[in-house]
Amino acid sequence: MFIAQPTHGFGHLICEEMLSEQSGYLRWHTVEFAVAWANYSGMNKVFDSVQKFLSEGGRVRVTVGLDFGSTTYEGLGRLLELEHDADIITHVFFDENPACTFHPKVFLFSNDEEACLLVGSNNMTGAGLKTNIEAALRFSGALRDETISGAHHALAAWRDEGGDSRIRRLTRELREQLRDRRYVLTEEEIRTRRRSEDGLRAATELPLFGRSSIRPLRPGHRTNGHAEGVGRTTGSGLGEVLLMRVRPRRDGKQVQISMRVLAASFMNGVEEVVSVDGTMQEIGFNMTSGVRNTARFEAPEMRDMQNPVARFQWVNARRPEREPTRVLQYEIFDAENDDEGLTILRKLEEGIATPPLTKLEELSHEETVLSKSKRAIAQWYRLDSA
Repeated sequence: MFIAQPTHGFGHLICEEMLSEQSGYLRWHTVEFAVAWANYSGMNKVFDSVQKFLSEGGRVRVTVGLDFGSTTYEGLGRLLELEHDADIITHVFFDENPACTFHPKVFLFSNDEEACLLVGSNNMTGAGLKTNIEAALRFSGALRDETISGAHHALAAWRDEGGDSRIRRLTRELREQLRDRRYVLTEEEIRTRRRSEDGLRAATELPLFGRSSIRPLRPGHRTNGHAEGVGRTTGSGLGEVLLMRVRPRRDGKQVQISMRVLAASFMNGVEEVVSVDGTMQEIGFNMTSGVRNTARFEAPEMRDMQNPVARFQWVNARRPEREPTRVLQYEIFDAENDDEGLTILRKLEEGIATPPLTKLEELSHEETVLSKSKRAIAQWYRLDSA
């Protein structure tokens, strides 16, 4: 069965399926689902049905992603509310590698013999369950069917916190930590962010597309070549930062980066970086005999700095005509006259061993890695907590 929304409200179909009966009893014993995002309005649309399903002996297992700041503090709270004297467990999934996003939307209803599988584009958000243009497929079959079995094993794997460090069991304590570390935002914080993005569109410009009559509408995100929603790197909740002592090139306004550092897991071969004011800078390369030997990008704000140090951090941002994504943000300080720059320099200095570590592919929190053994002419790198 093909399901097109808003012709069919996906949230209504989920509730209807969950509470369907067979011979006067609930047809399904277990409901499992995994979604990229969950917010308060989305959970509200299914809350009463899930609560009724649990009260009649049903079992619920949930995995929610935390990417792009779209899962909310309140949405996770609603899931925790359901745990009172009920068989429901929620896990959250987040990959610190910015190249990987948790993005499934899978719903599985099962008993001892058969199952119903829904796979589509719908997240557990108010818009995702009712007003967005979404699509899904429904498949029913025996529990041993290859398609059903594959979905069951994938859902179980996305809850395997013992076997995968990207997965955590949601508790009230973890929810607070996620908020403190900015892995999730409150819904008011998200509204404030979106209002700010809306203000970037010129009021005099005519829209390029039509507008539906559905309310509320999601705000548009149109910019002028900048990455929006980024700011000073005071902690994004995306895990860690890379500290660097810079050796400026090209009139003191070019940052050069070792190819091994660029390819290592933190930078992950990134092709561009963004400054704190939203200016995108493409990563270029210095060549030797046709082979890339150094990565580089322009940082005009570094001109005239006497002892520049940099901090790199992956942050969530919205970019023109693209889905929300993560960008590598950089900020440069002069350790000669800036307290924050001096703090970064001291952390780097404290991590230099004797003799210095020079294996650039082995970035760590414990030691500073140098591009050359002579520290005075080397670049220095060290990971730090966000």
